[in-house]
Amino acid sequence: MVALRPASPADAAILKRWRTEDSVGRHQPLGDVTMAQLRAELARHRPEALYRGQNEKFQWIVTADGEPAGWITLVVTNWDHGLAEFGYALATAYQRRGLMAPAIEQLLADLFLNTPIERLEARCSVDNVASQKVLDKLGFRYEGRLRGYFRLRGERVDNNLYAMLREDYLALEPRPPSAQEGSGS
Repeated sequence: MVALRPASPADAAILKRWRTEDSVGRHQPLGDVTMAQLRAELARHRPEALYRGQNEKFQWIVTADGEPAGWITLVVTNWDHGLAEFGYALATAYQRRGLMAPAIEQLLADLFLNTPIERLEARCSVDNVASQKVLDKLGFRYEGRLRGYFRLRGERVDNNLYAMLREDYLALEPRPPSAQEGSGS
């Protein structure tokens, strides 16, 4: 069973370890952070603030059968316009097991049914076929290529931009079971 739970400072060690895995950093520029920086950042996250339209950054741990498997990060770019973006990664041992789509389904239900978020964006390296498939499966729309979007291993990397509007989510037929049942996060 896949579930989400808010990340806490106690998760800093596992997040730090995951960030160093080659397969996790292959398609995303994860900067080097100290354990103290991670703990401090996670301590600032207030999950309840999301429902009040406050704070800018939120993080969840994806679990598989109760074990930490990866994470999802949400950054609200503008509360007035309901704009946010998210990113995600699975630890190497949990990749290619179909875990991220159901985790994101839970997040989508929570965001679009319980918060002021109206547009959710995701970007992924043009070479990250697995992430593209997840976003396509969930109903995100491809909106274009962002040339040289970030630097990865010293080279500029193009990214694909995907987005979903609340109205897109509500129009999905049938909605994923996790979206109909609520998120449990």
